[in-house]
Amino acid sequence: MPSERVQRQIELLLDQAEAALAEGDWSAVIERVRGVLAVDPEHEDALSIQSIAEAAGGNTAPRRAEAVETPAQPASTTETPVSFANDRYQVSEFPGEGGKKRVYLAHDTLLDREVAFALIKTEGFDQTSKERIS
Repeated sequence: MPSERVQRQIELLLDQAEAALAEGDWSAVIERVRGVLAVDPEHEDALSIQSIAEAAGGNTAPRRAEAVETPAQPASTTETPVSFANDRYQVSEFPGEGGKKRVYLAHDTLLDREVAFALIKTEGFDQTSKERIS
């Protein structure tokens, strides 16, 4: 397990990757995620975000061997939604999930562009935890 200091840097890189993902800046997403994978080659969230960015047209340069050889994720027991936000975002794909989030690719019908949603899993959360993330 990385030290607390290294873990903070991993979280910062993941936050930056998610912000770049929301803007469709695929090269920035890949760059931040590769920073995480350099420290923790099996980081589930980083691998999920990297897969999304590459599938959506990001840098397709080969990934580190450790990241390519990770086992397949078990199928989610949650049904894939058709849309979010009163049909503004039409879900087109469910590329995967990590330990803490489910990721969906969708089309923003208002701005006419592709977006990605990373939804926090709340299974097993108590009421305090749910309030903390809302």
